[in-house]
Amino acid sequence: MQAIKRARILIVEDEAIVARDIAMQVQALGYEAVGIAANAEQALLLAAQERPNLVLMDVQLSGVVDGIAAAAAMRAQFSLPVVFLTAFAADEVLERAKLTEPFGYILKPFTERELSTTLAMALYKHEAETRLRNTTRQLKALSRRVLEVQELERRRVAVELHDELGQSLTAIKINLQLSQRLKDKALADINLENIHIVEDALRQVRRLATNLRPSMLDDLGLAAALQWVAEQSANRSGFLVTFHHIRGQSRLAPEIETACFRIVQEALTNIARHAQAKQVEIRLDRQDDHVILRITDDGCGFNLDEMRTRALAGDSIGVLGMQERGTLVGGELTIESEPGHGSTVQLRAPWRTFEESL
Repeated sequence: MQAIKRARILIVEDEAIVARDIAMQVQALGYEAVGIAANAEQALLLAAQERPNLVLMDVQLSGVVDGIAAAAAMRAQFSLPVVFLTAFAADEVLERAKLTEPFGYILKPFTERELSTTLAMALYKHEAETRLRNTTRQLKALSRRVLEVQELERRRVAVELHDELGQSLTAIKINLQLSQRLKDKALADINLENIHIVEDALRQVRRLATNLRPSMLDDLGLAAALQWVAEQSANRSGFLVTFHHIRGQSRLAPEIETACFRIVQEALTNIARHAQAKQVEIRLDRQDDHVILRITDDGCGFNLDEMRTRALAGDSIGVLGMQERGTLVGGELTIESEPGHGSTVQLRAPWRTFEESL
């Protein structure tokens, strides 16, 4: 509610006395009147400069462009919610006004209660629409990127199978064909070479399987898997990783363990690529009926608003993936960061054990 009370409102009214009175009412209700415009041109200019949260627009304005046309322009250029103020209730005016998708329509003279209710509902509706629009954009970007990543992963596995396992199997085939043409005394050496090739092929298969999903996540649980991925990341990237976790607790539900593991995996990948960190801390705790997973680094940090913009555009899909994993297990993922002060990724999810998921 506090966020709505601090909303910034632009007033578009060509009668100066009426405009000042409306501005006083708006401020009395706890909002901020960021400007008063007397015509459409001034309104569009102030909207571009002030970026208000809502516009109170008189239908009849001085000048060539009336309030309905000005509202349509604001909706198109700035996606601003508009509430019409008018003394006219004619059907043709209402029909034109509806085309601009207004968030309210107040007939003059109006009471303070009418103004308060209309503004609160309009701001709430606009906030809900904005969240829905951002969520839709995130889902589209995530779906597109999931398909791209899926194809890249398939290509990578196909190349490794062809180049590594394919070569090993080809070498064994050649040795088997060669053994048929050689004398018995060479068979021992050929068989030994075949054994070495098979052992190498098995290591390749295990590596591929581990990269796809480490078996210890299923066999030993989340803590062991997080310790393993932390050590692997530290060895590859050179930063120090410390891991703290609660001991003696029951295994978490498989979907929660998987979400936590993938979030840590993605966070460590991002830290290695961008953060220039020296120390990373991973914590897995329980608070009441929730599991709290926190990954903190002392790296260079980043601008959260810019990151969210990139994520919505599909350029930072790892963040969207982490958020989606958190949402799918009924949790919430938050990110805190600022340039020069490192970053923190935290997942708060319901504590659900393996037994409860059966």
